[in-house]
Amino acid sequence: MAMFLIDTNVMLAASAISELSNVATRAMPREIELRESVYEWLVQFDQSDDHMVLDDAGLVLAEYERNMPYNWQEQEYGLQVLQSKRDRMQVDDVPIDTFEGNGEHIAVLTAEHEAIVTDREDRKWVACALAAMIMFEESPPIVYGAETDWHIARTQLEEFGIFFLPLLPAAWYQDRVGCL
Repeated sequence: MAMFLIDTNVMLAASAISELSNVATRAMPREIELRESVYEWLVQFDQSDDHMVLDDAGLVLAEYERNMPYNWQEQEYGLQVLQSKRDRMQVDDVPIDTFEGNGEHIAVLTAEHEAIVTDREDRKWVACALAAMIMFEESPPIVYGAETDWHIARTQLEEFGIFFLPLLPAAWYQDRVGCL
């Protein structure tokens, strides 16, 4: 059994495959074949015994729900996967510290990690990975699709034992941020 932290962009891209999805117009990547490959990964994950890691403060769940709001036609696929994993007891909540700033809850990181992860919305993923390392003695990879911030920070964060699973071809990221 493996564990994964699944960035919201993966949930959105996989959900956007459905004609009834409300997120199709804003999900990235725009290329259908790339969305399909993200969807296929999430389907395989859903059907596996692998676990999903969330935070006990609810920051990841809140981001999922904010980005995949109620859809009266059908529940977004990303949320279906989350519910399926919950139903099968395959979601692990890890403890993270948070603070409130400008009306939002933000994960607490060390100054060293904050210097790498400048987007406050992304800090929860790193906090979860660090907490999982302590709790389970393993680092679940952060799975991402159309997220260039992870592509940029990846090498530095891997030095701290935080790993990643990019779902798009390396050329997709390089075209957007250049060679690093």
